[in-house]
This record gives sequence, structure tokens and C-alpha cells, in this order.
Amino acid sequence: MIEKYYRPSDLRQAAVLKSENPNAVYLAGGTQVNRAPAERRIPEEVIDIRDIVSAGIKKEGTDVVIGALTTLQDLADSSIIPAALKEAAGFIPTRSIRNQASIGGNIGAGRPDSFLIPVLIALAAEARTAEGNIPVEDYIRDGHKELILDVHVPLPVGACIVVKESRSHVALPVVSAAVSLTVDEGLPNYGLSGACVAVGCVAAKTIRLTEVEQAIVSGNLKTGKDVEAAVSDAINPKADILGSVEYKTHINSVVIADAVIRCLEALA
Repeated sequence: MIEKYYRPSDLRQAAVLKSENPNAVYLAGGTQVNRAPAERRIPEEVIDIRDIVSAGIKKEGTDVVIGALTTLQDLADSSIIPAALKEAAGFIPTRSIRNQASIGGNIGAGRPDSFLIPVLIALAAEARTAEGNIPVEDYIRDGHKELILDVHVPLPVGACIVVKESRSHVALPVVSAAVSLTVDEGLPNYGLSGACVAVGCVAAKTIRLTEVEQAIVSGNLKTGKDVEAAVSDAINPKADILGSVEYKTHINSVVIADAVIRCLEALA
């Protein structure tokens, strides 16, 4: 039950409130706060940031800048954000939630089954916070809690594929991942110069499969089956109501391997 509600008028006041009330959570669209009762994590204090953080999508040089309060529906409707991010926003099953949920709130919640976090990591996105810029990968990995003001997404050089798998269109996902490949035409093996395989749903946080990435770039994974085996060795999901360890390992391996192959084909 929410017992204390704060609505600061500027960033400075928000920072003071957070300092004085360290257990308070930032409230944007409210989709994460409102789902908390079902998960038995009910925030008692919230800081409403709707008056101090902006929404909107714009280009700045080679980056797309997305205000933290931009809704997932705005992302799904945008014509200027990378296609993989647009697709990931559309994975949210209902329009009503997409119209309420924000990109900043999605990152800040840090859920392991987020559809946006893997693709933001794969695209090397950065969160601009009140304390400075932080790569989304670092923000999630290190458990940052700084207030996110906007998100900077570089335009991809190469290919990026985002994937998800669930038992129904409204069920929680068992796969939420993104693969990106960067290229240099002067290099062998499809000209690959870098790879990112960001995977949710298999650990407490979204993780990168660095050994798989290295094997992709080196050309050691020759077939889809090779990629499946490498992914299977790299993940260790836990059994729960969504599936057994064996099922989660298999479905993640198959779906992520397919994403890698699709990326390679897009660059061929």
C-alpha cells in the first residue's frame, strides 16, 4: 500500500526527496508499481516524476534521443528509432499497457523478462541520468537506481534482431533476447567486427553471452546447431511455473540461434 506520495517540481527537489526517503520508488507510467501487489512487493513511498522528466523522440547527430517518459506505444509508432527497438516495444501485448508504460520506467525496473532491455544493450544505448550518462548494460548489471532523464540510442551499424517467445501473446516470456552484429568490410567471416547477444529470462538480470559473442566473431560457429549448442552451454535458467530448466534451455537456444543466423543473413 502506498502511504507516502511525493510530486517534486524539479530535479533538485526530486533528488532531495530520494535522499531523504531512500526506499521511495520513482513513479512514471505506473505499470511496474501497479503490478507489484501481485508479486508481493508493494512500495510504500513513491516520487511522481511526471512534472520533471520529458517524453518525445528526436534525432541528435547519429543518435536517437528518447525522453524517459516516452511511452512504449510512442516507440512502436515511431519512424525514426531503430527497427529492432520499435519491434520490441510492440511485444508488449496490450495497447493500454503500451500507452501507459515508459521506456525509463522499463529500464529502471530492471526486470529480467523486459522486452526492451536486451535490445537497448544490443544497440549500445546509454541512459542519461541526473548524475551522468550510463550505458544501459552497466545500469542493469550494476543495479543503478539513478533517475533516468532520457535514453540515447546510436543508429546501428550492421544488423540487430530482437526475439521473444511465450506460451501465449499475453503470457510472461520464456525468451527475451537481442542479437546485434557490427561489420568491417575489410575483415573475414562476414566482415564481423563485433557481436552482442543480450539475453533475459535466464538469470536474475539481463546478461550478455560473451563467449558466444566471441565465437561468432571468430567464425568458430559454423551452423545454427553450433550456435544452439554454444547458447545452451552459456545459460543456466531456473525452473518455475513457465517451464523446466530443460525446456527453457532448449527454447532459448533455438530462438537465439535463429536470431544469430538471421543477423548473419542480413549482412550477407
